[in-house]
Amino acid sequence: MQGDSSIPNLSHAGAGGAGQLAPGRENSAEAKPIMRSPISWWRIADFGVLGLWMAIVIFTIQYHEKWADEAQAWLIARDLGLRTIWFHELRYEGSPGLWHTMLWIAQHVFHAPYSSISIIGAVCATAGVALMLFKAPFPRPLRWMLAFTYFMVYQYAVIARPYTLLPLLAFAAAYFFRDLQHPARMTAVLILLANLSVHGALLAACLGLGYFTETVKSWPTLAHRVRKLFACCVVAMLGAFFLLFLVLKPTADVEEFAPKKIETQLAESEKIVQPSIETKLRAVISGAFFDEPITSCLFLLLAGAWCYSRKKLITFALPVAMMLVLYAAIHGYSHHHGTVFIAAITGLWIAWPTTQEEQAFTKEQRWALQGIIGLLVCLFALNIWDAAVAIRHEYLYPYSGAEDAARYLKSVGAEEKGVFGYLYGMVGVEAYFDHNIEKNRPTAYFHHGMPLIGTMLDVDAVQSVAPEYVVFFTEQPQLMIDRISQPMDNLGYQLVHFSDGYLLYKRGVYVRQSYFIFRRSAH
Repeated sequence: MQGDSSIPNLSHAGAGGAGQLAPGRENSAEAKPIMRSPISWWRIADFGVLGLWMAIVIFTIQYHEKWADEAQAWLIARDLGLRTIWFHELRYEGSPGLWHTMLWIAQHVFHAPYSSISIIGAVCATAGVALMLFKAPFPRPLRWMLAFTYFMVYQYAVIARPYTLLPLLAFAAAYFFRDLQHPARMTAVLILLANLSVHGALLAACLGLGYFTETVKSWPTLAHRVRKLFACCVVAMLGAFFLLFLVLKPTADVEEFAPKKIETQLAESEKIVQPSIETKLRAVISGAFFDEPITSCLFLLLAGAWCYSRKKLITFALPVAMMLVLYAAIHGYSHHHGTVFIAAITGLWIAWPTTQEEQAFTKEQRWALQGIIGLLVCLFALNIWDAAVAIRHEYLYPYSGAEDAARYLKSVGAEEKGVFGYLYGMVGVEAYFDHNIEKNRPTAYFHHGMPLIGTMLDVDAVQSVAPEYVVFFTEQPQLMIDRISQPMDNLGYQLVHFSDGYLLYKRGVYVRQSYFIFRRSAH
């Protein structure tokens, strides 16, 4: 391997770094063919890596059973108008509406079926990976490894949620960060990022603050036209965040904030003890990086120190810190670990030296850069292993039981005979039908507003309506069946089908995604 001259040097193979000529030879006629050949070969290699990445994602999508969070956004976009989505339902979702709007257009303009949501997510993810492969300043081997890390090739590519757009928009912000002459480009990206998710809004605010700081430092050197444009961009950003505040401002009946007390056997079976803030912090720091807290903290400290030496600490530490705070305070779910990972990569992208800067490095600075490269190689290698195991498990096991449950209900004509469904996961089943099949809920999507409908076993309603089928979703199958089997037997229902699922996360399973289907006994 050491004798293979085609292997790029890790510290010089960044964007445009391979095959560069010595200064002063750019206009030499005999130099032109020498310059074109290596660049074109490396470009072909980049396309080859992108093609391999796409093949892996498409292969995995074929075996991925979509879960409730994917279905919820699809159903909201299917059943509601854009105005209602933005100015009514989003506050119950606690999320901006860029993803919902994209799904609405896909369905109402192009009449896309539910299966297309995975393709939409994959296209968004492909754009982010392509931007990274062709424009990131990292050495080529790092870029190639990064493409196949867990969040890039699986969690934020195969799972069709708003986060498939997170790498694209965060990396685009990093790409435009140093361009102070065209603030409108950065502003457009940040507004889109802010409308992606709560995580995206925080990232946009942090990166916008960093960009604002850099612009203020360079204010005397900017042309009058650029200053005016920058002022307009600041107003646009403030307006975008004010609109988000109006859209997402919770009302008194929003589930997350409304006082509520649900005491039924069904609700008790789904109770999960919430971990402490300290436990959640350890989990997110580990999950985002080295799958282990001490090594991951050490990585953050060393990466932060290097960004500080590059005078770019704020654009690394602030976004990462905000993602950690958001996770520990509100969104403590494993699939959000990737927001910290993306924030860190974005910060390192912004801090990465240009070829000219690197040429002026001292010996100590070169060693520091090589150290960061080594850390990233280790981080990416571990995450590639995580991705490989997750994809293998996706192939072997069902991610969610929703598809199997829907297939069974269709096979027995349950939608015509009557169905009652309970708990949020029912939206995963609903998405496989073109209308609401549940007789106990007014909407196919789950409305996170009080009073919560479809979360309590209503014995009187079951007795009076006598639906042919009753479906229960659970993340704790054994506890659910222990608590619900006797009441259902008393109502005259027998278990006829069980659809299992495993919410995969790296080399393990986060929670189960299971469905119990009961049928009314014939008398």
